Amino acid sequence: MRRVGVARDGRFNAGSASFPRRSSLIWVRVDGSLQTWSGTDLLEQSLKLAAALRALGVRPGDRVAGLLGRRPESLTIASATWRLGALFVPLFSGFGSEAVRVRLEDAGVGVLVTDAANVDNAIAGATENVRVLSLDPDPPEGVTDLEGILRGATSVPETRMCDAHDPATIMYTSGTTGKPKGCVIAHLGLITMWPFVTYCLGLHDDGALFSTADTGWSFGLYTTGFAPLTLGFSRVMVEGGFDPVVWWKALQETGAQHLATAPTGLRQLAIAGIDAIGMRPDRLEGITTAGEPLTGEVSEWFERNLSVPVQDSYGLSETGMVLGNLRPEGAPPAADGSMGSALPGFEVSLIAEDGTLLLIGSKESGRIAIRDNGFLLGQGYWGRQSLWEGRVQDGWWVTEDLATRDSDGRFWYVGRNDDMIVTAGYNVGPSDVEGAIVRHRQINDAAVVGEPDDRKGHVVVAHIVASDQEQDDDRLLQEVRALVGSAIGWHAAPRRLVRHDALPRTESGKLRRSDLRPE
Repeated sequence: MRRVGVARDGRFNAGSASFPRRSSLIWVRVDGSLQTWSGTDLLEQSLKLAAALRALGVRPGDRVAGLLGRRPESLTIASATWRLGALFVPLFSGFGSEAVRVRLEDAGVGVLVTDAANVDNAIAGATENVRVLSLDPDPPEGVTDLEGILRGATSVPETRMCDAHDPATIMYTSGTTGKPKGCVIAHLGLITMWPFVTYCLGLHDDGALFSTADTGWSFGLYTTGFAPLTLGFSRVMVEGGFDPVVWWKALQETGAQHLATAPTGLRQLAIAGIDAIGMRPDRLEGITTAGEPLTGEVSEWFERNLSVPVQDSYGLSETGMVLGNLRPEGAPPAADGSMGSALPGFEVSLIAEDGTLLLIGSKESGRIAIRDNGFLLGQGYWGRQSLWEGRVQDGWWVTEDLATRDSDGRFWYVGRNDDMIVTAGYNVGPSDVEGAIVRHRQINDAAVVGEPDDRKGHVVVAHIVASDQEQDDDRLLQEVRALVGSAIGWHAAPRRLVRHDALPRTESGKLRRSDLRPE
């Protein structure tokens, strides 16, 4: 902990975390060019942005949001905010305007930093109390060009030293009911991810990690963002949306040693095949997945064609990464389909329906529970602490994910105990999607569930009650997809519609989504 800047008395600011000399950010631009940002480059950019934010009046405790594409500033704006003792609010670049607005309002954000690719959703989602800044020149009316502020902010503010457990980030995670919950992450969150990087990714020497995760999620910002950089490794970041050919080229041209992505990304890489670029990523040694269950055919393809192992892992924004297949010699052997075992420093168990802990090797499934060791990624829910406390049972943080554990201590994913839909690695709260769908003038009621899909793991399916039974289903689906895509994001847009005369509900009116899921 001392090497990253934590003082003996526990004082620490994540924004001042030091990057070893060999760490760098390798940025693959949309035009195919490569830019390498050294640790010094990242530090200088963070200091400039901190000066600009201070010039705008940002003070300790204020909230600053970032709605940015995959670019270096998606990291440096976070560290700049932390330096001031303010709280950073990451926003997924795929969010629609309504998803942006809900999070800005809930966190009480005063400043939103965006770029040309996201500025329209930023404008539509921001209230009059939010000042919108653009990193790119010539922004639309009502948006401030940040470059001008950067030129005028010459005085670098002193970094505010905080307690390591003081809040640094509000990371929103979708829920199955109600508004999304803001997971409060402390400054020590950078350190929480070190065991995962060290023992699961297995990077060595001057190894580079190619992570496809958006920095709007904890896996992109912390797990595969700041954590490997502070440990002295490089992070490869590819600008723009998914393109299998671009990804294959990035693996080869950057010499990435490890790939971290969702199984959906691997499926589409396999479909494109390495022949798409006529070369093999010859430095790639391993692949780690997270965010959705890993199927056997995906890992088999990479083993067969590249002789590269694919291993699963598990974590949440609330807890950080806590399960993984350990790569050093002497670790429990990996098994296809297993999420691995508890990472060093974490104690993970399963809790049965009656609240008792299940023994290792029990065939019964239980909810994954993590012992609170003082270093969980999350510290609570923003403005909703009672919900967080409701998750804690006798010192265990209890999830809604079901798993079994074999006699070797490896965990195997079974499913979710709630209604969350995991599609292409993204968590989709059904209530948010349903709220968008029923705004359609011809839809009276809606329920959303996930259905298995070979490529995405699951896809969103909307069950509806429509007033017009004559309208063409294909046209109605496109209109519904447009509504959801605009309000929440295209990752949450339904792939199929199913009509009903009435939806199944309890006597109190609560949807019985379980009745709509495929058997």
